[in-house]
Amino acid sequence: MREGSAPIAELVAALRAAGGQGLVAVVAYGSHVISAAPGRHSAYDLVVVVDSYRHFYTALRAHGHPGRNTVVLAAVSRVLAPTVIAFWPAPPHGPLAKCAVVSRAHFARELGRRRRDHFCLGRMMQQVSVVHTRDEEAAAWVDAAVAGGRELVPDWTLPFLDAPFSVEAFCRRMLEVSYAGEIRPEQRSRVETVYEAQAEFLRETYTPILDARVAGGLLEASDGRYRFVVQPARLVRLRWNAYFALSKVRATARWLKHMMTFDNWFAYIVRKVERRTGMAVEITPMERRLPFPLLLPKALRVLRSRNSTARTPHGPGEDGSR
Repeated sequence: MREGSAPIAELVAALRAAGGQGLVAVVAYGSHVISAAPGRHSAYDLVVVVDSYRHFYTALRAHGHPGRNTVVLAAVSRVLAPTVIAFWPAPPHGPLAKCAVVSRAHFARELGRRRRDHFCLGRMMQQVSVVHTRDEEAAAWVDAAVAGGRELVPDWTLPFLDAPFSVEAFCRRMLEVSYAGEIRPEQRSRVETVYEAQAEFLRETYTPILDARVAGGLLEASDGRYRFVVQPARLVRLRWNAYFALSKVRATARWLKHMMTFDNWFAYIVRKVERRTGMAVEITPMERRLPFPLLLPKALRVLRSRNSTARTPHGPGEDGSR
């Protein structure tokens, strides 16, 4: 283990005991890592990298951790990776982990140029904590994969920036673009909260990445600000708009998979919506039995409430934006 809080250490110890040598690495991310106002009962977000889906889920089951059918989990994990499961080694008072389980091969792909969507990169581009690696080779591999994904961030952020811009403006825009690439039950002010919670880390991480683009001739820098040598073409923005549109479709489809893989997913989603939006969500017994399509009107109401706040300038699909 390299760093992490006491609850995360407890969760990782349980994962190591259950997953064994098939557990390659565990990376913590999200509000608990960056201290961006996590709720008292919010789950700990972990990316769990494994050698084999089937072997990992079978090991969890063998160690007494309840969950869905291992054959089904292994099968669906190969579609729309990663797969999110609940890991709760000491209910009802111990910490709960929301584990995004992903194979080593899929993790490398989803942080590279051939990624299928934005799920993994949208999380690993921010401050994370590598809380477990199997050995030194795995540690070096995880670091290289995450660093490689971050080096690609200017590809999809720069087309939606107006020059000149500072590294702070770049990082804010990066978060705006990334968050807009998913349907999220959060107020738009969440981006600013997330930025402020990790501002120093983001500046230290992305200043050398932008400087590398200067050395490569794409940007020029003076007085702490960056300018384009050649302004990105509108066609480039359109291409990235298409990427994020597809990513949003895949993220939404992944929700349906979570219903199959995440125990008590319904209660978790209700708590998260209430925590992030401040809206009380009253669910009827019939809606609990048939959440789809009966909950669709309430879901749309949450999204309308989120969108009623000030819109992010140049939001997805708008002119001059992603």
